[in-house]
Amino acid sequence: MSSTPATLMHRDCPLCGRDNATVPADPVYSRDAWLVKHCAGCGFVYLENPPHYEAFSSDFAWEKTSQLERERRRADEPVLDWLSQGARWFRRRVLKRNKLVTLTDRYVSKGRLLDVGCGKGTQLLNLLDDRFQPYGIEISTALSAHADAVFQPHGGHCACNNAIDGLREFGPDLFDGILMKSYLEHEVSPRPVCEGALRALKPGGVLIVKLPNFASWNRNIRRDRWCGLRYPDHVNYFTPKELVRLMVESGFVIARFDFVDMLPTSDNMWLVARKPGGQTSRLSNN
Repeated sequence: MSSTPATLMHRDCPLCGRDNATVPADPVYSRDAWLVKHCAGCGFVYLENPPHYEAFSSDFAWEKTSQLERERRRADEPVLDWLSQGARWFRRRVLKRNKLVTLTDRYVSKGRLLDVGCGKGTQLLNLLDDRFQPYGIEISTALSAHADAVFQPHGGHCACNNAIDGLREFGPDLFDGILMKSYLEHEVSPRPVCEGALRALKPGGVLIVKLPNFASWNRNIRRDRWCGLRYPDHVNYFTPKELVRLMVESGFVIARFDFVDMLPTSDNMWLVARKPGGQTSRLSNN
């Protein structure tokens, strides 16, 4: 999917704030009109010219771009795509592994739970039980309407908004837990969003994050064919060190980020961060 200059924005490095306009785009990871930069200040890898927020609510909505990406991968590498889908099915249906459920049960246990970038909302309801009151933020107009319809019978609500403004809608010290599963790689302003999440959490509340690991061995081997690359959806490419920096500088305390949460053999990493204050003894037991 292409775009025109009018629909694109320029952004500085979202980690350190440096303007890298004069830094050449990475020739391996840039594609078409999309310019991937290595920050000359801190080394962070990011998409310099993503679409504006408004474009992500319609023209570049996740349900549209994800389908296009799925079709591209199936056409370019059909055997690998088939194996990847089979492995995912095996993990979910046979091994019944779901790290989101495991971490939520351990670090949140009950209360108001906010899913940032919640899509249709069905994932949150399917994974969790009545101990949780479901809330969401979703920028896609169509998906947010569906999520709000499924959350309301359970006492929850989905805000149709970008994450920064959506978090302001809910107010401070409200949530027991916030989920950002496969979200921060999409967010053009990750630091203000994390600071907003900190404000929206109750003291002692936790943020659970899952996102692609740019330091993975597979990325180094596959390079421009790595599964963690998506244009223009993925605008940030975090390594474990950079993810910790973002969390700490946003005001969080790291509650869990063990070696098994950031294995170099995995394309993804998981982190649990805590808002200071509140009851911390249970959260500190990793």
